[in-house]
Amino acid sequence: MGGLRRDELAYKLEDVLARRLRLLLLDAKGAVEVSHKVATIMAQELGKDEQWIQKEVNEFAQLAKIYQL
Repeated sequence: MGGLRRDELAYKLEDVLARRLRLLLLDAKGAVEVSHKVATIMAQELGKDEQWIQKEVNEFAQLAKIYQL
């Protein structure tokens, strides 16, 4: 993930897409579109399963609704 390092301890999809990359604020729809891919990469790095991926993506999609016009 461009610009992120493994030692930065990002454990939530929201943290990566909203705070670290600022994508949620810049393009909420685009952030939702890439959320599953980013969560999958995070899951591989963090040793998480598909259930974690789905939970993170669903929670992020709910949050992103607030930012979409």
